Amino acid sequence: MPKFRYIAPSGTPIKITDLLAWSLEIMTRKSKIHSFQQAICNKFAVKHCFFMSSGRAAMAMLFRILKDENEDANRCEIILPSYTCYSVPAAAELAGLKVRICDIDPVTLNYNFDDLKNIDYSKVLAITTANLFGIPNDVKSLEILARQQKITLIDDAAQSMNAKLGERYIGTYGDIGLFSLDKGKNITSIQGGIIVTNNDYLAELISSEISELPYPGFKQKLAEGLKLIIYSLLLHPRLYWLPANTPSLGLGKTIYTTNYLFSQYSSHLASIAYRAFKRVDLITSKRRENAEMIINALSPLSGVTFIEPLPDSTPVWLRIPLLINSSIIREKLLRELNSAGIGATTSYPQSIADLDEVKKYAAINSGECIQGKYIARHILTLPTMSYMNNNDISTIKEIFYKNFDPKT
Repeated sequence: MPKFRYIAPSGTPIKITDLLAWSLEIMTRKSKIHSFQQAICNKFAVKHCFFMSSGRAAMAMLFRILKDENEDANRCEIILPSYTCYSVPAAAELAGLKVRICDIDPVTLNYNFDDLKNIDYSKVLAITTANLFGIPNDVKSLEILARQQKITLIDDAAQSMNAKLGERYIGTYGDIGLFSLDKGKNITSIQGGIIVTNNDYLAELISSEISELPYPGFKQKLAEGLKLIIYSLLLHPRLYWLPANTPSLGLGKTIYTTNYLFSQYSSHLASIAYRAFKRVDLITSKRRENAEMIINALSPLSGVTFIEPLPDSTPVWLRIPLLINSSIIREKLLRELNSAGIGATTSYPQSIADLDEVKKYAAINSGECIQGKYIARHILTLPTMSYMNNNDISTIKEIFYKNFDPKT
C-alpha cells in the first residue's frame, strides 16, 4: 500500500504564477535569458555567463576545450575526488581524458590533501571540486594548489548554487564555475547548465563552442514543456507517491552514462529558472531551516554522524548527508523512511573508483580510495526541500529513535 504523502529526495517547487508567466512569454515569443544571464553575473560577481543543455554536457565541453587548448600531450588527467557525481568522470571520458582519483576526508567530503600532495602533476590538466549536497569544499586551498601546479580549477557548484566559502560564492573560485538547472538542483528549469568565468580567453573559447551547438527544435521544446508541467505537478507530496511507486521510472537510481544531449539552452525555459533565481535566497533559507531541525533532532543519537561543513562555509543543504555506522541498519532506515513517505537515498551507491566504466581509464592515487568507498557504504541523505513540514521531521526523528540509542 503506497504512502499517499511522499516527500521527494530533492527538488524545487515551481509556482503556478511561474508557469503562467512562462506560457505568456512563449505566446509572445519573449525570453528572459538575457535578464537571467545578467542577474547571475551581478549576484556572483562574474564577467561571463553561458548556458547549455545540461550541467553534465557543460562539464564535458569544458574538458574538451581544455584538452584542445593544451599543448602538452602528457597532460591528459583530470583529478576527481573518490566520492562524487558519476556525471563528472563520464564527462572526462567523453572528452577523451583520463581521471586521477584522489581519496577524500570522510569528515568533510573534501579532498584528502595529503593524497593531493603525492600526485605527479606533470600529467594533470585540471582538478574539479565537488561541493556535494550543497556543502562547500575547501576551494580556497584548491585554488592555491591549482595556481602552484599551473593546472585549471573547475569549481563544480552543480549542487551548491548560493553556498559560500568565506565571502565568495561557490562556483566562483578557480578558473571556471558550473551550476546545474536539472531536476533536483537548487533551482530548476528541468534541464540546463550554467558556466561562469572571469577569464576573457576562456570565455571566448566557450562562446565559440556553444555557438556551434544546435538550437533546440520544436520536438525538443515540446518535450521540455511537457516535462516542466508534469514535474511541477508531481513534485508535490500529495502526488509524488505516483512516480515514487513506479519502478520503471528508476527514480533515485544513479547510473553512469555518457549519453548526453549537447545543445544550446532552450531560451523559453529561462523564465522558469530566472523567476526561481530571484527567490533563491528564500529557497535556500527554507532548506537551511529544515536542515537545522533535522541535525538538532538526530545529533543526540549514537551511530549517526553528520558531515561537517568547514568553519567559514555557508552550506545550502540541497540534501542532508549523514553516515550510519551499520550498513544493515542503513538499509533498514531506507526502507522505513521511504515507506513513511520520506525520500531518503544512498545518493551515489559506489565510489567512482569502484565503477567498472571508470576503471577502464582511471588512475587511482594513493592506494584503494578507502574513505570514498566507506562513504558510499554508509551514507544516507535526507530531503530538505520546502514542501517538508514539522510532521515530516517528526516522522524522521521517530524512525531514527527506533533504531538508535541516545549518546551517553
